[in-house]
Amino acid sequence: MQTQFQYITDLAKQYRGYTENPISLYAAINSLPKNIVEEIYKEYGDPDRDFKPVNLLRAEIARRILQGETASEALVNEIKDNIRTKNVDYFNHYKEDFLKQIQEYELFKRDLFANWQNPWSIFHSYFYRGTIRETVLNYLEQIAKDLLAKLELKDYIFHKVDFQGATNFGSDFCWITLYPITKESHKDSYQFFVRFDASPEAGQIAGWSVKEPKPNNLKPISTYDDAYNLLQKLKPEITKLNKESRNYFKFAPGSQASEWERFHNENIIAIDFNFDDLNKFESREEMNKEIGLKDDDKSNKTWNLWLFKTANIGDVVFATKGVNTCLGIGIIEGSYFFDGIWDNFNHRRKVKWITDKVYQYKSNTLKNYKNLFRPDTFSPTIVYEFILNEYVRLYPELASIFAANNLKFTAEKIGTTPIVSEPLVEIDEVNEETEPLNFWWLNANPKIWSISNHTEGQRQTYTTHNEKGNKRRIYKYFEAAKPGDLIIGYESTPTKQIKAIYEVTKGIHNTANGEEIEFELVEKLEIPVHWNDLKNNVALQHCEVFINNQGSLFKLTEEEYDIIREIIDNKNIITEKLLQSSNIKKYKFTDDSDKPFISEADFLQTVALLKRKKNIILQGPPGVGKTFIARKLAYEIMQEVKDANIEMVQFHQSYSYEDFIQGLRPTQKGGFDLRDGIFYSFCQRALAHPDRPFFFIIDEINRGNLSKIFGELMMLIEADKREEKFALKLTYAEDEEDRFYVPSNLYIIGTMNTADRSLAIVDYALRRRFAFITLQPDYGNNFRSFLTSKGLSAGMVEHICSAVTKVNSKIKEDINLGEGFQIGHSYFCTFTTNEDENKWWNEILSFELKPLLEEIWFDDSTIVSEVLKQLSR
Repeated sequence: MQTQFQYITDLAKQYRGYTENPISLYAAINSLPKNIVEEIYKEYGDPDRDFKPVNLLRAEIARRILQGETASEALVNEIKDNIRTKNVDYFNHYKEDFLKQIQEYELFKRDLFANWQNPWSIFHSYFYRGTIRETVLNYLEQIAKDLLAKLELKDYIFHKVDFQGATNFGSDFCWITLYPITKESHKDSYQFFVRFDASPEAGQIAGWSVKEPKPNNLKPISTYDDAYNLLQKLKPEITKLNKESRNYFKFAPGSQASEWERFHNENIIAIDFNFDDLNKFESREEMNKEIGLKDDDKSNKTWNLWLFKTANIGDVVFATKGVNTCLGIGIIEGSYFFDGIWDNFNHRRKVKWITDKVYQYKSNTLKNYKNLFRPDTFSPTIVYEFILNEYVRLYPELASIFAANNLKFTAEKIGTTPIVSEPLVEIDEVNEETEPLNFWWLNANPKIWSISNHTEGQRQTYTTHNEKGNKRRIYKYFEAAKPGDLIIGYESTPTKQIKAIYEVTKGIHNTANGEEIEFELVEKLEIPVHWNDLKNNVALQHCEVFINNQGSLFKLTEEEYDIIREIIDNKNIITEKLLQSSNIKKYKFTDDSDKPFISEADFLQTVALLKRKKNIILQGPPGVGKTFIARKLAYEIMQEVKDANIEMVQFHQSYSYEDFIQGLRPTQKGGFDLRDGIFYSFCQRALAHPDRPFFFIIDEINRGNLSKIFGELMMLIEADKREEKFALKLTYAEDEEDRFYVPSNLYIIGTMNTADRSLAIVDYALRRRFAFITLQPDYGNNFRSFLTSKGLSAGMVEHICSAVTKVNSKIKEDINLGEGFQIGHSYFCTFTTNEDENKWWNEILSFELKPLLEEIWFDDSTIVSEVLKQLSR
């Protein structure tokens, strides 16, 4: 690592010379090769780039050098003055739109160039660019990773700052810091610190958020080995200080806090991750290997869980609902344990809940915080002091409870505007105001870059130039994207759906693939949101995405993002709650205590048939449990009881293609809007989650006009046509690429009542697409055991099963009826314990069975009387 260390410190010495001696800086600028100056002018003089005073200054200096002038302090001051006074005549060589931006630029009391007083702050980008910057960033990362490995800091991560400086105003030194993974930021911890300067140093420092910090301990170094040896010596003290300092976490008790009441009552926190007992893992790297990730992968698949395991006893958790509601505060009292009894939320910690009072955050109450919490399951939070202050402000009685638990709050601030205490300035780090959060819309071509194949916590990159090397439209947006910004992830034609929310983790940076931005998938939508759900929203009519959707990255206003976010939430909240429900349990037909009245062999044969054919119809007389069995088939294939993956609809004579697939519907504005039908939307959800099976149950499938309802789906539902290559253009498709196919992970289960004389014969073309399974009433041992468990006497059980079986034989033998008119067992499943069984039976006989028998033997009252006598007891 000495080569890397020396390269960075040599640059630092050169840049320190430019900082301390502006004359040498201007001489170096005037000596730059012409191609570099042209590159600088092209970058900062880009007409599509938004106006920023310092960038215009950089562009003008480059332009004047190319015209043969000499860069000097006097020329810089001249250009600054003309920018300050918005002298557009001075800059008339720029486009009219750009000049308009200059005129409209808002001026404040603070000077436009207050942050760029030192010439190096303005011109560092003339020198620190391209391969030099790429090399420094790579070397800083290599050194940090090497120190983490050699110091054996398993639960530490690193943060690096290069010559752009912590706030991008330019610096003549770099630094790296190693800090615990349990901290939201290096600023909340005691750090292993290395500064690459003209006079480099290393040692222990405290982040500015640390309360009552120990003094910093920095020593001069000359080599990489000096840095390592010093940090090795300080390791016991730094790790001890971090162990003793309290951590603060946000914790989501299930989707939309569905488990909050249970966790509060049981004094636990628990999270539901598909991972075995974490006690067998010594490090996060081992967890990454377990699921096939790289050792140093920063995916949320392991990060949240490892934080949960390694959080200290005594750390504080804020139970949250969404990103702006705190439901309660607890203190961790026990070590991590795995509870294998549960089907979900197996990963647990004991906590002491010290309050369950609710705090609802109002956006931007705390400067630069639109939302109070991250959207993930368990992660550090940096705003704990603000939250505690707010709780005491709203609930003064909590002051003594907080004090007793050593929770710090500023009681003297109560009644005033809530604030977080001013931070101390970290070593040479400028404490500038944070820029507001940006919101973006990213178009992804699903044929090249499919969001469906990404997982939560996974990081992705997107190049700022296309395959031909040209800048993407609109390049300035890529430049403006910065860490923390939120991105709506949209798959373009033919998918045309929002499928995820991303958070920017790196702005523009150079990689082996070229210039890129990096972002992390923080939320994969359970139910995607289609373009049609948004395009006619009045509040989005001026959104540039909907004015011209040609391009990759689009800017959203905060209001536009909130509107889209609300539409997403309205579609997803109920389903997410179902998925997080404690009712989701493992399923196996053989272990089902509430299994349908069908033999295991017949049931498993039907499962195999459904897997192969993809489409089946359960047919039979009323009351044989067709719909009940349909759900059980889905559970068996999923191997769990998960109703969120099942959709159900009932056909009727008025049901149409527009209800099922797509159709035009009138809008409040007087026009028509293309709306997706229930089957189309469910298919899109299945496409978004190709790793899961989905089930569409059509009750009374033969009651609808099937050719009319299914339309072109007649072909698409076939088992061997479930691929994109068979996609068809739908009736209401808006363009040639707007095509649709039924995914292979979607199964269709129809139910059909064979006793209804009024129903049309099922379309023969549709019959070929389905396998038909006939269900018969079964009054054997399974049903007898069921009736006994309901509390019926042995005599009544015997009477029901034997009498109804005899009646069904009579029905089957009748040439005008047949087996489709038999009496199903669902008529006899309604008995409740402590009910009078004779009264119950007489009511069923008089008000349910008698009308049924009179209907099927409508022309022979004698048979009806005989059968009723046989059923009477």
